[in-house]
Order: sequence, then structure tokens, then C-alpha cells
Amino acid sequence: MSLPERGFTSQAVEALSAGLREPKWVLEKRREAWQLFSELEPPFWRRTDISKLSWDGLTPYAPPQASVQGLEALPPKLHNALATYGERAGLLLQRDSASVHLELSEEARSKGVIWTDMHTAARDYPDLLKKYFMTDAVPVAVDKYTALHAAFWSGGTFLYVPRNVVIDLPFVSVLWQEMPQLAVFPHTLLIAEQGSEVTLVSELLSVGCDACPNTYHGGVTELYLGGGARVHFVNAQDLGRHVYDLRTQSAVLERDSHLEWLMVALGARVSRSTQHSILRGPGAEAFVTGLYLPDGRQHLAFDTLQDHVAAGCTSDLLYQGALLGKSRSVYEGTIRAWPGAQQTNAYQSNRNLLLSKKARADSLPRLEIEANDLRCSHGATVSPVEDDQVFYLMSRGIPKAEAVRLIVEGFFQPSLGRLPEALGGLRDRLLDAVAQKLRG
Repeated sequence: MSLPERGFTSQAVEALSAGLREPKWVLEKRREAWQLFSELEPPFWRRTDISKLSWDGLTPYAPPQASVQGLEALPPKLHNALATYGERAGLLLQRDSASVHLELSEEARSKGVIWTDMHTAARDYPDLLKKYFMTDAVPVAVDKYTALHAAFWSGGTFLYVPRNVVIDLPFVSVLWQEMPQLAVFPHTLLIAEQGSEVTLVSELLSVGCDACPNTYHGGVTELYLGGGARVHFVNAQDLGRHVYDLRTQSAVLERDSHLEWLMVALGARVSRSTQHSILRGPGAEAFVTGLYLPDGRQHLAFDTLQDHVAAGCTSDLLYQGALLGKSRSVYEGTIRAWPGAQQTNAYQSNRNLLLSKKARADSLPRLEIEANDLRCSHGATVSPVEDDQVFYLMSRGIPKAEAVRLIVEGFFQPSLGRLPEALGGLRDRLLDAVAQKLRG
């Protein structure tokens, strides 16, 4: 498969599918998505502007690449990321548009776990993909950019955990972008059957391309939790300052399932992420955490939804951001309780710490309540670093820069404290990222 011409066309859709030798049903779904993309208008976002992105200047996909024979050949940034997790149940690496490395532990394999890239899953497990892939959690017609993803998705991660299977070690998926002016559309699909337990970490990185022309990341994540399933999901992005990042992520929770979901945003020029939790079964629980640290002129926007469909469900959301330079964050969060969602318990909190007088944080929480026996509340704060806190630390011999770092690390502790013990290395790496950004 050769490198296509720039721009998005129906011919490029056909060439992508043919080059990957996909099953006919996948091509048909791509064609339907392309038709939707052609008909839909772009969504209107009052506070996020991507008009400077030249869609015609983007390459819609990159051809397959040779597999990575040994992890020692990876760039240092990837080595640092992988060192965070230590022992793993599975590892999947994707460079630009294609998977280049796959590992699966014998324990997980013997328990019937499926861990592979999405193209292999489409060929080998069509019944599972036809049932779950962009049918429910993230339908193709969500918006124009989601339809574009469905037409051009490439690479991605598929994890299936059978009923009552418990995997203690994490599965780790890392995508890194190297090619300038490339659009990548990775798809993550996790299916945790009834009574299963699993941890999945998905990282997005850019390598060696901070001065590149505009590049695009348009990923979609779908999480399905069966009855009583317990899932930890971590999604972290540290993309280059040239990347436009539009991500759509959704989780569907059945009866008595439990989701702990951490989102980390450090990079990108403009990043807009939707994170929806759909509590469809009684007794489901979703604990959602967001951590962001923009600087320079970065623009990070978030759209969260705690969607209470069934009765007796709990959701608890905490988003925290510290902003430097002339950066801006936009948080829009909704708690929605449907008429049958009695005895809902939902909370939403967005806290922002301004480390520069030129930084700006917008926080727009809202409630949509159609039930009458519930507890739903929200809170939002935007504040600068308190001078008296800095003075207190400096009066004890701590330099000002170090004092600010300690205050910021303390500010983020509620979010970092939600990480499981098995991901303690990630907590340390995030604190290192905080210190590095504060140093400038």
C-alpha cells in the first residue's frame, strides 16, 4: 500500500480498505460513514476553533510499516513511557497508522483474553466487532468528525476479556506519531464481559516533530462493561504542539459494573475530548478523573457526560487543571438523569489553578434532571496561586519556583490519588511532567 495523495476522498476510502485486504462488511461500513461525513455539517463549538487546520493538506493514512523487532530500538520517549508500567499482561505499539509490535502474556492467553490490533480483530473475530464496533457506545452518526473516523480508522486496539476472568497486570497500548501532516484515526474497543476485571492504559505520543506542519489525531474509544465487570481505564496524551486532537470516548455500563477512568491531557495545539459515561444498568458506578496542564498557547477543551439511564447508579467526576502561559481550557460537563433514574447519586467538580495572569479557564457545569428521587450536585472553581501560600513556603527557605511546584503537586493530589497502586509509576511520571512544564 503506497502513500495516498493528501485530502479525504471516497477513492482514498476504497484504497485504504483494499490495501488492508479488509472483509467486505468493513468496507461497507466505511462507505456508509463516508456518505454521512459528506452530508453532515461540522459541529459548532463556541469556545474551540479548529478553522486553521487545513484538511486538504493532510494525508489520510500512512502505509503499513515493518514490525519493531526489539524494544531497544524504540525512541527514548517511548522507553520512558513503557518503563512506567513494569510488568504487563499485554503490549501493543502503533507507529502512525499501523501496529508494529504485539505482546500477550501466556496467563492472559490461556484465560481466553483477546488482545490484538483492530484490523486483525475485524478479520478473525467479525461477530464481536459487528456487534460492538461503532453501533452503541459511539455511533457513526455522532457528528461529522466521528463519521470521518469511521471512514478512515486505522490501527487501534482490541481487548476482549471473557466472563469472570480477572487479569491483575495492565494491558498497555501506545501510539506514537512521527509523520508530519498525517491524519491518524486509531480505534480502541474494550469488551469486559460479566464479572471480569481488567486494566487498560492507552497512551498517545508525538516523537521528534514539534516544528512540523499541522498534524491530526482523531481517535475513538468504546468501552463496554458487562454486569459486575470492573475496569480501570487510563487515557493519556502528550502530543506535539503541531497536533490537532479531536477524541470521542464513551463507556456503556451494565448492572453493578464499576468503571474507574482517568484522562490526562498534556500536549497538542488544540485538543477537544468528549468523555461520556452511560450508566445503563442498575447499580452501575463510574468514577471519572481528568488532569490537564496546558502552557504556551495550548487550547484544551473537554465535554463530559454522566448519563444516568437506570436507577440506583453512582457517578463521581473530578477534573483538575493547572494553566500556564497564555493557555486556555474549556470544560463543559453535564449530569443527566432520565425519568427512570431514581436514587441517582451524581457529583461533578471542575477545579482550575491559574499560574499566569494571561491564562484562562472556562467552566460550564450543568444538570439535566428528569427524576425526583436523587442527589445531583456540581461545583467549579477558577483561582490563582495564593501569594500567602508561596510566601509561607519561601519563609522556610524554599525558593519561589520550588514553592510553586509543591503547591501545584498538592493541588493535583486528589486526581493522582485515584490511580490504582499498580500504576504508581504513572503517578511519578505525571509529577515529573508537572515539574518539567513549570521549569519552562
